[in-house]
Amino acid sequence: MISEPDNRTPAPTAASRQDALAAGLSCYYVHNARPARPNCERVAIVAYGNIALCATCDKVRSAVGRTNTAQRLPGAELHQLITAARALAQAEHDLARSVRQARRAGASWAHIGDALGVSRQAAQQRWSTQDQPTS
Repeated sequence: MISEPDNRTPAPTAASRQDALAAGLSCYYVHNARPARPNCERVAIVAYGNIALCATCDKVRSAVGRTNTAQRLPGAELHQLITAARALAQAEHDLARSVRQARRAGASWAHIGDALGVSRQAAQQRWSTQDQPTS
């Protein structure tokens, strides 16, 4: 018997998934150093067993990981990707708001398409549902 999916549990949002990933990319000394290391870069790039370190903390480590082989982590690259994805989401939000404002001001879909470097039809198909007034 195939069970139906549980629709009561909402799917995680992109932001919550990104936050969870970013938390796993943290340098060990972000949360475990008292006082905090002043030059810690916060994003781990290498792991020695279960200890993940940023580039700066890796350079100044003493005995941490001396008995483990370093394992490269894609922390910096994933951090850049998260930052770019968040910037893209904000840019798409700003773009949609600007299209709505342009339409309210009387701009045609042809003008909007020209401003965005796309055809009138492409602009209308992408943003016409957002053009409707919300209550």
